[in-house]
Amino acid sequence: MRVAAKVLLVGFLIVGACWCEEQLEFKSVPTTVKALENNTVLLPCYLENANDGIYSTRVRWYRDGKQIADSGPPPVMPPDRFKLWGNGSLEVYTVKPQDTGEYMCEIVRPAPLGEAKQVHAIEVLHAPSVEPDPINGFLEVKLGEEVRMSCKASGVPHPIISWTSKGEDMEFLDNREMLKFTASDRQLAGIYECRAANGVGEPVTAQIELNIIYPPELMTTRSWIHSAPGLRAQLDCRVSADPQAVVTWLKSEIPVNLDSRVVSLVDGDKHSLLIRDIQRSDFGIYTCRASNDLGQGDVQIQLSGVPNPGVFKRTDEKNLESKNSYTLIWEVDSYTPIIEYNLWFRLYRPQSGLHRPDWTKLTIPTEHSTNSGPMYSKLYTIKGLKEKTIYEALLVSRNRYGWSKPSPILRFATVGADLKEEIITPMQVETENTIIPLEITTAAKSASPQANCFFIIVITLYILLQLK
Repeated sequence: MRVAAKVLLVGFLIVGACWCEEQLEFKSVPTTVKALENNTVLLPCYLENANDGIYSTRVRWYRDGKQIADSGPPPVMPPDRFKLWGNGSLEVYTVKPQDTGEYMCEIVRPAPLGEAKQVHAIEVLHAPSVEPDPINGFLEVKLGEEVRMSCKASGVPHPIISWTSKGEDMEFLDNREMLKFTASDRQLAGIYECRAANGVGEPVTAQIELNIIYPPELMTTRSWIHSAPGLRAQLDCRVSADPQAVVTWLKSEIPVNLDSRVVSLVDGDKHSLLIRDIQRSDFGIYTCRASNDLGQGDVQIQLSGVPNPGVFKRTDEKNLESKNSYTLIWEVDSYTPIIEYNLWFRLYRPQSGLHRPDWTKLTIPTEHSTNSGPMYSKLYTIKGLKEKTIYEALLVSRNRYGWSKPSPILRFATVGADLKEEIITPMQVETENTIIPLEITTAAKSASPQANCFFIIVITLYILLQLK
């Protein structure tokens, strides 16, 4: 009987304890309060059926694990802007960003009940702020180096970062505070702007200026300039560099001697070498050289007295009924009289691995005329061609200073061939990589001694005729 009574008593105690626990559940529920700055927040902490007449309670409050209030005894007064109410609730006035955190209330109950705890949280919403890194908003790297820039944002909730470059949105798969890329192109330099937004207040922005320093880059619009003694010529090169480059002019790797006749000019990024009253010794290859702390760059410009490459003109109307011949017209720009032309032609074959026909050369003298300018023109008819056949031709010309470079290739056809109009290739033939006979490439360099002798005879006769 005694054992049974003890078991029954223990059962009553367990049931009673469970009943008390159920009756003393928190009336409030754990919650996270999102509040704008300067608002008031009330954090509840009271039991469902608490009765001071039966259960005397004591309430303690903790913020992020540190006690901030206790109803006592002895009481602990809460900080400024905090108030502990008689029912255990904690009220926070004029909330500030620093009030964000986890708050736990603890109710101390008589034995055997022990403590009851409940956790709340406060998130004080405030507008975003952003700070660039580098802090001064300026980043300088070398061409080819890695770029690292970031924007450090703060705010509640945490802001989302987006980027723009030169006024255009940069598309990313995720929200990122840091940009990391290689400065592979100096065009990547410019203003990068980050934008931080969290839905509270207005978005904020910060800017970072990226500067990419690089060794000199040079270019020229004319790498070959035709002139003649007594005239003037201007050699131009454009230089881009950061830091600024020092530019020098050289001829055959020797610095050009500057004087009143040979002058160096600078206009922004354009550097020029002006040569007045050209002498024959001025002909040659000039180098525009620029250097800074990061490196050096060169561009070469040739000043020459040889003719410009010839240019074929359209002659469709002259060849409407030509079955076995074809008339060509060309123009050559030369300050010195043209002595002769070499016209090369052959059957046209597409570049499909087939054997390409050999070139045929025609040497064509010039007629001495009273040209009013440096433009020389010539009309010539090639005879004995095949009917319904496509050909290609090119031209070199010679004056007292030597042979010109080959002209662009002209593609033409006799009547009946499937070629609607003459085709002139836009690219000039590279003599080193073509199957044009060696005679053309050597002719394009300089005149032979015999040719120079022939030229002297022609000039002498011309002067004697003028004297008469």
